[in-house]
Amino acid sequence: MADLEESDYSGSESEEEEESSSEEEHERPLKEPRKDAVYDTNGMHEKLEDIGWPDDLDWIQTCVITSPKSENQVDVNDDLVREMAFYTQALEGAKEAYLKLQELGIPFLRPSDYYAEMIKTDSHMLKIKDKLLHEKSKLEETDERRKAREAKKYSKEVQAEKLKERAKRKKQDIESVKKWRKVRQKSGHEGDDVAPPIDFEDRSGKSNGARRGRGGHGRGDRPSMNRESRDAKYGNGGRKHGSKRNDANSSADDSSFRGKGRGRGRGGGRGRGKRPRMRRM
Repeated sequence: MADLEESDYSGSESEEEEESSSEEEHERPLKEPRKDAVYDTNGMHEKLEDIGWPDDLDWIQTCVITSPKSENQVDVNDDLVREMAFYTQALEGAKEAYLKLQELGIPFLRPSDYYAEMIKTDSHMLKIKDKLLHEKSKLEETDERRKAREAKKYSKEVQAEKLKERAKRKKQDIESVKKWRKVRQKSGHEGDDVAPPIDFEDRSGKSNGARRGRGGHGRGDRPSMNRESRDAKYGNGGRKHGSKRNDANSSADDSSFRGKGRGRGRGGGRGRGKRPRMRRM
């Protein structure tokens, strides 16, 4: 344990010494440059010629465009003016390079049928496509459900309107019947089956007078022939007790009685006689 403590203590002392020495170096002032500094201009030019491009090299090998010096002084502190100068310089250089490439006949534009390799792989793009299709299907399903809800709501409203119209029509019919009964009671036809002419609208909105016939000419109070024949055969629905008993008027009325040999048939025409017998030869 004592050895470990001594080693830790010695390590910490060495670190402190290094930090103190580095601080002393930073605080020490730099040496002044020598007055007889070496600046071999001729040697630097020779070395530049050795490593530089040859003069007979084609322009396509370097594609270097040197922009002319701008006559207008650019304020370097104005960001907009400085960025505009950069943009103008780059645009002029691109135009010059475009013309040179056209003169040399070198193709530099991308063909219309050229497809560059994409950054993302096909599998990744398929995943993106599936995701987009899934989102699209979800939106379509949501839209369909919304339309179904709206259609259901509209159908309920239509059904409610139909029920209201039906109830209103039923109420009108009941009121018409009540009105008809009141008119019958006031006119004294309560026990008579032949109702007086009452003009009230039916369900179709047409009055009784409009349904009497063409031209507005009805039969009036007289019932139809079919009604008369049925009433004569089955009765008119009124009082039945004693209706078939004779009275003085019915006993004296012999208009419905026909004896033998009277008349020649229906309409007074020639009746159908017997077929004559054939004579024997």
